[in-house]
Amino acid sequence: MRRIRFTPAQVLRRNARGVAAVELALVLPVLLILALGVIDFSRAIQFNNVLVHLTREGANLAARTTEQPAYILRALMDTATPLEMNTDGMMYISKIEGRADGTGRLVAQYRPPSGGKGSLRSELVSCSGSWSGGTCTPGGTQIVTLPVALNPGETVYAVESMYDYTLLTRYVVPSLPTLYSLTIL
Repeated sequence: MRRIRFTPAQVLRRNARGVAAVELALVLPVLLILALGVIDFSRAIQFNNVLVHLTREGANLAARTTEQPAYILRALMDTATPLEMNTDGMMYISKIEGRADGTGRLVAQYRPPSGGKGSLRSELVSCSGSWSGGTCTPGGTQIVTLPVALNPGETVYAVESMYDYTLLTRYVVPSLPTLYSLTIL
């Protein structure tokens, strides 16, 4: 019987293949988590840009058209691709009238009569009245402080959109972020 002798270079090559497989098994999960993190961050930026455009368009429509706020909200939420606004998002339109001291008084607040994630509440002002068909008329005077001073009698519309963003890396990062945008016009 003849014995095969391996040269030292052949032995090293065979051992190197095994070491490379072990290194790949150790490094691959870290690389995948980093790649998913970059993809998550990119998607969050894209979704936030969509929210900003939704609030801007909503404020523009609320201030310049005669359409009902419920119609504006429904149209915006239905066309907000790639977001699933009807299940993971919510929008509010707040009609605010200026007071003599520069603050505002909430006249009415609107949200979609159906659809949207009900647990997402307005961060600007929560209407103290009762909701009926997507409209809330506040009971009493509800004061709203805005970043800009309002003239007495001036009417502005504040449109808020919020979205519960689901991370691809939700098993690594336990808390899910809520994206938010506000436009006042």
